[in-house]
Amino acid sequence: MKVLSYVKGMDGCTYHRIHLPNQSIKADVRTVTQLSEEDLAWCDILHYSRHTMVAVGFLNQFRDKYGFKIVVDTDDWWEVGKDHPKYEWWSRSNISLQVRQHLMNADAVTCTHSYLAELVPNSNVYILPNFISYGKGQFKYRAQKKSDRVRLLYASTIMNYANTELIAGAMRRLKHLNIEVVMAGYKENPLFDILVKNLTADGAIPYSFTPWAESDCYMLNYVGDIGILPSKPTQFNKCKSNLKLLEYAALKMPVVVSDSDPYGGFPVHYANGENQWVEKITNLVEDPELRKKSGDELYKFCKDNYDMYKYSEERLKVYEQIIQRNNSNSR
Repeated sequence: MKVLSYVKGMDGCTYHRIHLPNQSIKADVRTVTQLSEEDLAWCDILHYSRHTMVAVGFLNQFRDKYGFKIVVDTDDWWEVGKDHPKYEWWSRSNISLQVRQHLMNADAVTCTHSYLAELVPNSNVYILPNFISYGKGQFKYRAQKKSDRVRLLYASTIMNYANTELIAGAMRRLKHLNIEVVMAGYKENPLFDILVKNLTADGAIPYSFTPWAESDCYMLNYVGDIGILPSKPTQFNKCKSNLKLLEYAALKMPVVVSDSDPYGGFPVHYANGENQWVEKITNLVEDPELRKKSGDELYKFCKDNYDMYKYSEERLKVYEQIIQRNNSNSR
């Protein structure tokens, strides 16, 4: 089997959904940043993340000529809300329509879970959850440096800044604790001012930033003792994946997370409402043994259920099923 991984740029979606998983399978894999006719003639499967500047018509002419299968991945919903930083650009550029065109045109679509699969405009959808290569590279466990304060790590992308409004009140009630808030992935952006306001009680809680880094090394900048992951119960958030929990797990870090999809079913500390956020964070801050126990449990659970190399055969079987479909017109 010959798989062509098209990575227009190594953003998080491409890295976790195309590049890393395709490197784990026992197949002949090429990774390219630009598509050439030679590569398209060579491959059995062309796999890429949902949004690309390559036109559907361009891909179709080569699919008709060489017979490869087009597989498009989506790891979240293609409609962004008005509180998303890219909403204006997304709407003005018709990105949602472009994504839908690629999803509809594909021989098959891969996505992260069943709820999202129901929304995909394609009859051939395969669920391939996110996985992490635990114990390898940036996902290898490393003990955190000692700190005088218990560090709460917020590592979600700045694009999700609006979710921090959920816990702004709770953080004001936690400012008496011996804590520090660490915000990962910093680069100059006014939205970080909103993070500081919401996560540190307007600066009353000590805080620090760790710098933004490329996808192949970003987790080396994760510093903390407790992961926090607030998430509003919106359609967009419900369609996201549980990747952030898998990342925290790699560091054996206990997590307090909103009790909402897609984060259900993990050995974490779920919180609904301000009182529960205060209670769950306080319990972990004041009990180092609970932090260790919770972090170890999450690590074991995720390593058992979300280790990339344990499930690479599943991905290979999906590709084989797609290739065995009669032709592109049967999608």
